[in-house]
Amino acid sequence: MLIGMISDSHDNLPDLKKAAGIFQERNVKLVLHAGDVIAPGMCYAFQNSGIDIKLVYGNNDGDRVGIKRDFESVGGEVLGDFGEVEADGLTIALLHGTDEGPVRALVRSGLYDVVVRGHNHHYLVEKGPTLMINPGEIWGHFTGHKTLAILDTSSLEVEIVHLGEVPSLKDRLGWTDR
Repeated sequence: MLIGMISDSHDNLPDLKKAAGIFQERNVKLVLHAGDVIAPGMCYAFQNSGIDIKLVYGNNDGDRVGIKRDFESVGGEVLGDFGEVEADGLTIALLHGTDEGPVRALVRSGLYDVVVRGHNHHYLVEKGPTLMINPGEIWGHFTGHKTLAILDTSSLEVEIVHLGEVPSLKDRLGWTDR
């Protein structure tokens, strides 16, 4: 089974739709969004996709009532601030990851096969007894890279898919020392 992972879409509807299209093309059965959707209407990128999508809130998701309402209207499930997902024999923790301590504790706990997190916008795969995946950001303007991840549950191999690059905020503002 293939599981798609995204995070930090920050109202980037065109690239969220692009991600949904890639997931459909690749026959992804489940998408996990690790938060910071921002606006309720972003869910419509997945309307009629036939993909099961589960979402946790991020620190920038202000209209939680609207996000929950709209994601549920397209068949998605909002898990709150933290989610436990069972998929193809794997136990997966899903969180935004605002605080590094709880993320590291989850990885070390051994309670989960996979921990999926976001927040820092940097894609990363750490293999160990618990697989930790940060799919990066759909938004792109924090790091300059728009990425998503696809996990093959049979091999536990993770593919980082690059959707494109944009000038980062640091580049746009001429910040070289940050």
